[in-house]
Amino acid sequence: MNLSEFTADDNNATSLDNQSRCVARQPTETVLATYYVVLYASLAVGTPGNILSVIVWLRRRVSGKMSSAVYLAALAINDLVYLPTSLYVHYSNFFQCLADRSWWCMGAVCLYQSVATLESLLVLSFSIERLIAIIRPLQVCL
Repeated sequence: MNLSEFTADDNNATSLDNQSRCVARQPTETVLATYYVVLYASLAVGTPGNILSVIVWLRRRVSGKMSSAVYLAALAINDLVYLPTSLYVHYSNFFQCLADRSWWCMGAVCLYQSVATLESLLVLSFSIERLIAIIRPLQVCL
């Protein structure tokens, strides 16, 4: 195609075709069923697993053997807060209660976002602590 043959009408027709392909679709029954299975399985396995992790890592921290036990215990506690709040945010009509300015809903959404961000920061700090322990093993405080 030669550039002289290109007109503004061609450009508008192309952009309309691209917009019609970007329409959001509703999830299928299979996708929703898989989502609910993963949601409930993570809640059923994650809650007792994180409680066990907190017990193990805090017991190990008391003995003074591992400096990373604090990070892992904090990560497990953070997950214990994240799991129920994610379930609440998922099942509540939080768009409606945010529009109503419900303090309970706004607090739950704020807590949900806070622990989700804190999870990433805990993983980052644990990774940096392990990197320092590998690079300078004699200078790490146990």
